[in-house]
Amino acid sequence: MMTLSLWVSFMLLLAGGTLALLCSVKARQRDGVVARLQLVERGAIAFSKPQNNNNNQLKSKIRVSDDIKALLLRAGFYSDHAASLFVVAKLLVAISCFIGWMAYSGFSLDKIILAKGVVFAVIGGIGVEHWVKFRARLVSSRIAGATPDALDLMVVCVESGLTLEAVFGRVGQEMVNFSPELSREWLITEAELRLLDSRPQALKNLALRTGIIEIENMVIALSQAEKYGSPIAKSMRLIASDSRQHQYLALEEKVGKIPAKMSMPLVVLVMIPVVVLIVAPTIIELMTSIGEL
Repeated sequence: MMTLSLWVSFMLLLAGGTLALLCSVKARQRDGVVARLQLVERGAIAFSKPQNNNNNQLKSKIRVSDDIKALLLRAGFYSDHAASLFVVAKLLVAISCFIGWMAYSGFSLDKIILAKGVVFAVIGGIGVEHWVKFRARLVSSRIAGATPDALDLMVVCVESGLTLEAVFGRVGQEMVNFSPELSREWLITEAELRLLDSRPQALKNLALRTGIIEIENMVIALSQAEKYGSPIAKSMRLIASDSRQHQYLALEEKVGKIPAKMSMPLVVLVMIPVVVLIVAPTIIELMTSIGEL
């Protein structure tokens, strides 16, 4: 009974701490949005100093590598506190796995059971990171699949005389039902093009968030067009054609690997049963004859 009460108390404490952390993060996000809106009304672009101080304090508390930050961006987590929440989520999952194993083992203090609990905790933390990597690959594949169509729409918009900001906004709105991930990236780029002083920086942010070769080529073409005044439509049409050709080649490569991947299931599910059906009667007769002797 005492163990059950301690377990319930610990879970309530853990849930309360998690809720407090989430509420604190939401409050900071709301304050940041309010501060940004006030600065936009004044015609400013940079964030306010208190927000920068809060971000610096948060970064000083939790250190996350640039690779993890880029991975979170590609997975679709754009919040300033995404890296911190990622670390907290890993810790919570690891602690939950450890406590779950200890509860299953009756909270025994045996060294082997404790070692297994640590192993489960490490596996849980690694599982969170692998889930983020899986989500990043899924989002990137969806964006890459919709990129040629988006580039074709951008060519039409550029040839019709729209500005670069209007092009990203229009294509983002048109692609919202077909590819929400790409639509979100295009609309974010539109907002950055309107707010930031440097257009190349907004385009570089797009390439950083996606990490897709076709979009990187598009960013290079748009940056050169912005710098040297070269025509955009022709370059983007060529990039769209190359992107679609790249997808066809990738699909042909997957199709070419199917026979090799099917060999093992065929051997296990077809060849082995056939061999068993052919050899089994002979073996049964042999065993019967040996038994009669």
